[in-house]
Parts: sequence; C-alpha cells; structure tokens
Amino acid sequence: MATTTNTDPQLTRKSDRLYTLTVGDYNKGQGIQIEDSLRITFDVSKTSDHKNNNGNSASIEIYNLNPEQERLLDSHYLEVSLYVGYRNEEGRKLLVSGNVTEQSTIKRGTDTITQLIVGDGYVNLTKARLSAMASPGQTVEDVLRIITDNMPGVSRGSIVGTNLSSPVVQGWRLSGTPKDMLDKLTKAYGLEYHVSNNVLTVTDVNGPTTKSTVLCPVISSETGMIETPFRTQKQTKLPKKDKRIRYGLQFKVLLDATLLPSTVVKLESRNINGFFRIDSVRFSGDTRGKDWYAECQCSEMNDTDVTIVSK
Repeated sequence: MATTTNTDPQLTRKSDRLYTLTVGDYNKGQGIQIEDSLRITFDVSKTSDHKNNNGNSASIEIYNLNPEQERLLDSHYLEVSLYVGYRNEEGRKLLVSGNVTEQSTIKRGTDTITQLIVGDGYVNLTKARLSAMASPGQTVEDVLRIITDNMPGVSRGSIVGTNLSSPVVQGWRLSGTPKDMLDKLTKAYGLEYHVSNNVLTVTDVNGPTTKSTVLCPVISSETGMIETPFRTQKQTKLPKKDKRIRYGLQFKVLLDATLLPSTVVKLESRNINGFFRIDSVRFSGDTRGKDWYAECQCSEMNDTDVTIVSK
C-alpha cells in the first residue's frame, strides 16, 4: 500500500539512474551524445489527444556543454532522443523522440545551461504537406493510412476505434499538414490521436489501445508508487449522460518511460483498486536532484472498456 512517509524510495535509487541524450546526427559527427555524465534535467508532457494542442512536448536542460558541443547544436529542428532508466533493471527506455523547436543558453551561477524545447514528431506532423484524395467508399482507417504514409518518420501504432471502418461517403480531400488532417478527421469521427516517440496511436474517446489487461503494468507501492492515489474531477466536453465519461484518477510513481497515454494500468492500493487508462502523463527528472518521477492523470475502465480477467 502506498502512503506518504518520510522515506522516499527514490533517494535509495538515485545512484542507479541512467540516461542517454542524443541531439543531431551524432554518428556522422553532426551532433552530440551524452551518457550518464553531465547533469541534465527534463520535463516531458504527453497526452492522449493532440487536437487541442501542438503535440507532446519536452523541455531538456543540459549543464556545462563545451564550446564545440554548443556549436554542433546550432541548427534548426535537430532530432533528439532521450533514453532513461535504472541500472540492474531493464536499462534505458525511450522517453522522448522529436525535434528541437527552440533553443537558448543561460548562465545560472557558475553553470552554463543549454535549454532545448522539443516537439514529439514535430517535423513530421507540422512541416510535411499533404496533397491527396481518399476516394468515396474508402474508410476512416484508409484515410489514416494515407496520412501516415506521408509522415515517413512516424510509424503506425495501435489504431483502434468503433468508427475506423466507417466509409468516407463523399471522399476526403487531404490538403495541409498531417496534423491539420488528423485533427479534422478524428474530430469528425469521434476519435483521439497522439504521436509519442514517433508512433501514431488512434483510439476512441477515453478508449484504451487494447481491451486486454493480461500484460498491463501494475501500479502499487511495491512497483514504485509514491504517496496515495486520489480521484479527480475530469474536465470533459462530453454531454453529462454520455456513457464514455469516466471518473478521473491521479497517481505518482518512480519514473517509467513505458507509461504512455491511452494505455491501461492496474492500480493496487488500500483505497482504490482497478484498471485505469492513462489520459496524460508528466515526467520530471534531474540527474543530480530528487526528481525522477511520472505523474499520471487517468480514467476509470470498466468491463465494457477492457476485458477484466479474474484470478
């Protein structure tokens, strides 16, 4: 059971933290790669639906780069990947994969700090231009496939939803950026989408990526839950009696990069137990400080949302 105590399990694992940060094309000498050496901090936000925002974003601060490293970062839309994890467990897992949209350098005391603002799949979502036509009779899923084919750096993840097989009766003109078209299509057919780590995921509103709960992560004090989970009041634009409305939940755990939006977790605590779909997650970390957490906002799942297997 998770409770608030004076003992923070994070402190006992601080020396076990691992990270690898790559910016630019390091293998061709046109970028940098830092592994477990310089201090970095990060703040990463991911959400299950990108219609009302510019996609997942991250702020990464790197302390005390040398002048040559700083020079290699002087370019537009550099590709970024950040892997984080723990020693003696499953090692490093991908947390961020995207493009630098803003960059700045500041002095803070004796430190020189380079800040990178990163958009997940930013170039593929907002810089590509579509010019295509889905024929009458093709389905919503066919249109999604056309959009994905025009984002060569983005792969198809879970594409699930009740309206995916709906025919586009009058055809669908694809003109604009992939994000423009994903926004328009998913709004018209009651779907959510997000691009995380350059993988496109599409689900129903409040829907999980899979109905199976067999392999979903278990969130408990034994697996790294911090403090006590609590229910929240979800903000939604759905009508009050809409069956898709679920009550909300928030929990905090030791950082785990596999906690992604739209996936289902099993919560085990003294006051709340059950299956929950992650709506959004915020990761915060400091390789020299206390922070190394994930905070998840979730929706309750019932037996119509997922297949609950009793032991």
